[in-house]
Order: sequence, then structure tokens, then C-alpha cells
Amino acid sequence: MKNIFIILIISLGFIKIVNSEDVTMKYGGDWVNTTVIQNGDFMSMAGSFVGTNVMQMGSEEIRTNFTCTGLFQTAPAPMLMGSCNMKQAGTQDFWVLNWNCTVSGTGRENCKGNAIGGTGKFKNVSGSMEWTDIAGFGEGKGTFNLN
Repeated sequence: MKNIFIILIISLGFIKIVNSEDVTMKYGGDWVNTTVIQNGDFMSMAGSFVGTNVMQMGSEEIRTNFTCTGLFQTAPAPMLMGSCNMKQAGTQDFWVLNWNCTVSGTGRENCKGNAIGGTGKFKNVSGSMEWTDIAGFGEGKGTFNLN
């Protein structure tokens, strides 16, 4: 019985690995509908980041239009983070990306994000990505799992 349980766990892990695809991505966008609070050297901004992403997964190209809610804040508590609705162009299917980036103040930030589900072909999607953002444009790579 113990051996059957171990084989089952290994099989489920292997199935998850087989369904995972390496992806690359390129995007561009801009902040809109922002609210800024500033006092001396401190600034906090909330708004929407809107743009387009092209993701290559194997031989498939997935184009998404996205709208993100985002927060940016300078020291003493720096942050750059948000959550995006990544809607596949020409469909009603979308997936959700939660992300955060470094806050160096140089305009070049390192970012990480997780795919956490969606609708249609992206239902129960998972994965993680890393990219470099340069003033609203970026490139990166990661793993995407279409369950």
C-alpha cells in the first residue's frame, strides 16, 4: 500500500511537470487614472497600468491586453506591486498575474510574478515569471502551466 501511494505522488508530480511550458514574454504599457500623494521626498501613487503582452509558449503565441491595479511608493517604505487581468486578445479568456518589482529609482526594475488562475483555456493556470521592466516596457521568461 505504501508503494502504491509513493508511485501515485510521483506520477502526479510528473504530470504537473509535463504540463508546464517554458514561456518568454514582451510587454509595453503606461500608467493611467493615477492618484498621487506627495509630501517632501515621499511619494505614493495608485493607478492602473494598461498595455499589451506577447507571450511565446512553445510554438503558440499568446497576445493579451492587460489592465493592472498597481501601487508605487518611495522610501522609507518603497514598493512597486500589483495584480493584472491578462485578457487574451479576440477572446473572453483571461488569467491573473500578481507581481512585484524592486524599487531602485533608476527606471530599471527587476520583477517577479505568479499566474494564479483565470477563465476559459486559462482556468486553474499556474506559473511564475521574472522580467526586467524599463520605464513601462519589459522582457522576461518563466513557466506557465495550463492545467
